[in-house]
Amino acid sequence: MNILTDLIIILSVSAVALYISSKLKLPSIVGFLVAGILVGPYGIELISTVEEVNIMAEIGILLLLFSIGIEFSLAKLIESKNYVLIGGTLQVFLSIGLFSLGAYAFGLEINQAIFVGMLLAMSSTAIVLQLFQEKGWMNTLFGKTSVSILIFQDIIIIPMMLAAPYLAVNSSAETVSFTKILFGLGFVVVVVIAARKLVPPLLRSIIHTRNQELFLITIIVICFATALITQQLGLKLALGAFLAGLVISESEYSFEALKNIMPFKKIFTAIFFISVGMLLNLQFVYENIGLLVGITLLVMILKFLIIAPISFFLKIGIRNAVVSGLVLCQVGEFAFILSKVGLESQILSDFTYQAFLSISIMSMIASAVIISSAPDMAEKLVKFPLLKNWLEKLSDKTCLPKTCDLVDHSVIIGFGPGGRRIAKFLSKRKTPLALIEMQDRNITEEDYSYAQVFIGNAKDEEVLKRAAIESAKQVIITVPEAAAAEDITIKIRKLNHHANIVVRTKYAEEVEQLYKLGANHVVPEEISVADTITASMVG
Repeated sequence: MNILTDLIIILSVSAVALYISSKLKLPSIVGFLVAGILVGPYGIELISTVEEVNIMAEIGILLLLFSIGIEFSLAKLIESKNYVLIGGTLQVFLSIGLFSLGAYAFGLEINQAIFVGMLLAMSSTAIVLQLFQEKGWMNTLFGKTSVSILIFQDIIIIPMMLAAPYLAVNSSAETVSFTKILFGLGFVVVVVIAARKLVPPLLRSIIHTRNQELFLITIIVICFATALITQQLGLKLALGAFLAGLVISESEYSFEALKNIMPFKKIFTAIFFISVGMLLNLQFVYENIGLLVGITLLVMILKFLIIAPISFFLKIGIRNAVVSGLVLCQVGEFAFILSKVGLESQILSDFTYQAFLSISIMSMIASAVIISSAPDMAEKLVKFPLLKNWLEKLSDKTCLPKTCDLVDHSVIIGFGPGGRRIAKFLSKRKTPLALIEMQDRNITEEDYSYAQVFIGNAKDEEVLKRAAIESAKQVIITVPEAAAAEDITIKIRKLNHHANIVVRTKYAEEVEQLYKLGANHVVPEEISVADTITASMVG
């Protein structure tokens, strides 16, 4: 029953960690890491069966990489190929080179130094994506650049895991690793064929049964079976999970699969991050605190100095480049997975492994604070004379929303076809206008001529404040989702008690709730469409 007791403790601690993290506005991963440190063998020792916890953590790794595989899209890669291939390649290999030289100068062997460089090159996909989604930054220029670099890191981790045995002191590992790579290439070919030919019709036939449980079980079987096959071929389970996700991604039911697997992924990845925290030796941290803090700061500064110029080279503007450097300067969760390979291959000593864990966890905790304030930090950094001179030569309109300087203006939230027609009408009447839109591709150059434009999620109060919502005379909400419209209405009414709030909604039954939340006028589409059709009818 020990494993059941430990599981109850882990889930209870996870719940508390999530609550505290949300109150402190920190990513949940930070809470899980701290929770793991506290309950682990180097903390208050609440967990007794660490091996069983590690088994559950392995499941977390599988589901994490499986979901990455499902979300990985060749079309998305092609669309952002410059950011992914150029930005990602430069970031990863320059980071490996610089950190390898630093580790070698620090006294590590050349093979260990290269491996440490590989570890420190990784950034945290989980932390960055979570905060970007909360802030509505996914479709800003710095958001696209950062996510593209993260995509490349997520892909390159697989070749790194395959290549790691080459760096082992044991020469026989090289032959095994070369054989693994050949098997891996062959298996990838098989997976691609399966993805194109076998899996889509299989999932289609299962979907037609309308049995949700059967669909979920099939998805899990595909994930674990592919991972098991890769292990039987001498490869890593994580590689199999990623390839299984890739198989599903080629099906039209990939979104449905991701939706079904997400609750399991969240639970087991929480266990994974808690298990990582459990590995951290607090006595080691206490004895080497000065050295560890110094190296953590140095790593973050160097990563910033690598990523910011690369982002600027991609022509996204100085502000965006600075933000990209700030949000990617931590060490990421996939480095934990890679570090276990290094420990198994005896590339890392216990001291180096503990130092890596300490630096990674400290950088992730610090990064959570940095990312939240990255736009404001960027605004301050670009005011330095050297950067300011460069900035004056750039037209960097879509990077960071600046504070709106309008008063008694109209704000349009959601800039689809309906929002555009309203904006055109108001602009002809010379109404001062601000626009809030999540998708920057919906904004044209002309829109900047008659309105102040803000790229971001209107559910974030900071985005609303940048559009000067407190001093707005009128707010028009045209977002299609009722839940989002309700959330935005609540936040606007909290910030502005006098504005005239007009909300578009789809269904008549949503009208009453929006009025209760503070809307002055609600326009349901189904009634408007019915009125239009009725007016056009003859006889």
